[in-house]
Amino acid sequence: MRLRTPDLRDGMATMSLDGASRGAPLRSLDEEGLRTVIYVNIFPNVLLSLHPDYVMTHRLLPLAAGRTQIECTWAFAPESLAQPGFDPGYAIDFWDITNRQDWHACESVQRGLASPHAVPGPLSPEEDAVYQFVSMVARGYEGQPVWNPGRPDWTPAGTQQAPALP
Repeated sequence: MRLRTPDLRDGMATMSLDGASRGAPLRSLDEEGLRTVIYVNIFPNVLLSLHPDYVMTHRLLPLAAGRTQIECTWAFAPESLAQPGFDPGYAIDFWDITNRQDWHACESVQRGLASPHAVPGPLSPEEDAVYQFVSMVARGYEGQPVWNPGRPDWTPAGTQQAPALP
């Protein structure tokens, strides 16, 4: 399931702390591909981030209720790896900071939801993956098909398209 494809801001080559890439673009990308980041959610526990110059994978491993181990890996074009002194830190450092901030926020939400005062609220349209997941689970409980693997263009009923990013 392709979640969203934000365009990189003008002057930015990739998602890094300064927007600069220290690697080679992935092969066969056209002009649009060089300006696009694609996020893919592979149910139930893999997230892919396809960038113009690297691919990042998050693998979520449930350990217990309220505990998840997250494994992050990066793949770079062979041309990047062949560069003398190539340092993947430009991408890894960016995601280390970003992930730690995201994980801290998720941990705070988890603590809040454990409170007896927590009241469920509406789902944000900005987080369509959560909506799609909850809708998929609900369809399963209702005895409806949750997906149709025979049709790659199939969109589950009730899903919504993520809004375009500014």
